[in-house]
Amino acid sequence: LPTSPRGEGVGKGKGYEGILPGSYESGNFDHHEALADINQRMAAGMKREDLPYKASYAHTGLRPVYGPKRTQTGKFLLEHLSPTKRLRVITMLRDPTDFRASNHAMIMCGLNYEVSRFNNERRSRGILSQVCTPRDGLNVSALVDRKISDLMEKCWKADEMERRGEKVTLNNALREQCKKEKRGVDTREHCRSVKNLLASKEYDKHYRSMFKGLMGRFHRGQEFTNSTAYGRMGYGFERAENSHGYSVEKVEEYTLEDLGGLDTTTISGAGDRAGHPPEPDFIWFGITERMKESTTLFYYHFKAKPLAKTPDSRVQPCRPNSWWSKEDREEVRRREPADYAVWRAANAIMDVRIEKMRLEIEAGLDAGETKDSLYYVDWDQLEEIGYKLENQKLVMSK
Repeated sequence: LPTSPRGEGVGKGKGYEGILPGSYESGNFDHHEALADINQRMAAGMKREDLPYKASYAHTGLRPVYGPKRTQTGKFLLEHLSPTKRLRVITMLRDPTDFRASNHAMIMCGLNYEVSRFNNERRSRGILSQVCTPRDGLNVSALVDRKISDLMEKCWKADEMERRGEKVTLNNALREQCKKEKRGVDTREHCRSVKNLLASKEYDKHYRSMFKGLMGRFHRGQEFTNSTAYGRMGYGFERAENSHGYSVEKVEEYTLEDLGGLDTTTISGAGDRAGHPPEPDFIWFGITERMKESTTLFYYHFKAKPLAKTPDSRVQPCRPNSWWSKEDREEVRRREPADYAVWRAANAIMDVRIEKMRLEIEAGLDAGETKDSLYYVDWDQLEEIGYKLENQKLVMSK
């Protein structure tokens, strides 16, 4: 996308044309930033139906857009964007255990930064090899100690500034954490190991039914939730396994209908029946562990010219899922049958879409299409996932 001279998209002058301001690649959607840009354009004479935004993105939950539990973001988009435009969704999901591993290391505990700092310090001493896992000698608990030590220093400096009558910006949550640490409470015990996390209340608070924000619910018998309206770690949501009418089979079936796009008319937060406005449908989803297939499908579906290289700035060189043992992963699988039901169904949908794409490309080539006319096919990645073009025919890669 071309960079916008207005800076719309991610705020602070770093946005892209057509992206609604308030969108952030890692963060919640900023309603105030978006509304300021909308109001500025309309004050200059632009009609609401002419607003130029094509998309927005964030880690904020969207669904449900309708009904008594509609999210703040869903309500905002309906109220402030053109009523002639239809809301539709693209999203990513990943292996349920890897999802928890990433969230635990980056969002809940802030350990990705500590691992990076640890390895940067090793490099500064001339040690070039990275240490990424406990098996290789990474002491996660020591990294947590360092994080707490840094926090205690911030609290001490804040206290000193207050005594001098200076303005202090340290938030109340961090102050409370410092008070607990001074009383001998280990406020980050759940960060010290995977075993600690699995045994903690924090797991039950944040990591049960983590796909709650994906479709807004797991099956038709369950109410929609808006618990992820502002946060990436929503909680207080009814566990899928405890919901009325739950079964693994119903979750799989509903995922095929909703995420798979088989039903785009009767799924609504206002009530699942004809006459109520349908929730925004999923026009594409990707799977992190199948990124090549996902991006190939993305280019093909949207008829977009493939990038020379898939962006990887968000990929961690030291992946926290390597801290999770086989036993840890089995424990998550045992605890989270609904998340894994969604995961299985999503992979089945992608299998079908890959095969459908292959058949359509073959039909196009037989009808006279060429590599150049099919500019939206990522031929390089297509070969990497098992198919290559030879003599105007799509054949299996060796």
